[in-house]
Amino acid sequence: MRSSLFPIAFLAAGYLGFPLPARSQQAPLNSAILIQKIEPTFVESPKIISGYSKKAQPRAPKWLEIDVTFDRNVVPKAPKFIEELTFNYYILLKNEKDTEDRKPTLLTGSVTHVHTPQEKGLHAVAYVSPRTLARFFEGKVPVNAQQTVEDVGIEVGGLAIKTWKGQLGGTPQAPVGWWTALAQKYTSASGFVLSKDQTPFAPLEWDYFEPVKSKSGN
Repeated sequence: MRSSLFPIAFLAAGYLGFPLPARSQQAPLNSAILIQKIEPTFVESPKIISGYSKKAQPRAPKWLEIDVTFDRNVVPKAPKFIEELTFNYYILLKNEKDTEDRKPTLLTGSVTHVHTPQEKGLHAVAYVSPRTLARFFEGKVPVNAQQTVEDVGIEVGGLAIKTWKGQLGGTPQAPVGWWTALAQKYTSASGFVLSKDQTPFAPLEWDYFEPVKSKSGN
């Protein structure tokens, strides 16, 4: 969506050290979807008991989990269940000291959920693997999500936009994410944001997170 140059420049000033004024974390793009909360946390790889095992690692590796709480509100004439709903993730790491160009890394990816009902308190999720974190932090992964992540942005195409830290540019009618306004400030990397079915968490918390579209399309 288009916006004036002034909001983009103003947003850039905020990331260069000037405070941004407090404003709503999510603009009312569309009343159908409302992102309530974004929670980045570290979670350990689950230990799944089976009849076959190799030597266990001395310490369970940590995954970065992005838990997104959202509402799908009732809209006149909208179907009770929406067939596909895609969440786009923008995860800005605090790893600039570990990169050659001294720029932080922006991990990008999308997860499509299926059969999303008109309910409140729904949950979407995405993950970054321990190996990916080690790669981008030169093997020295911080101990928690707050030390790992500068900010997380979520877009649900044309329906909602929100960030973990609450910074958005533009206007309520045409919000702008920092990931579009400050592209020269980071190095983008795709393919490292995973859906739940691509992780060891696939069979867990089945009734908590919304189901993910499989490769077969179901």
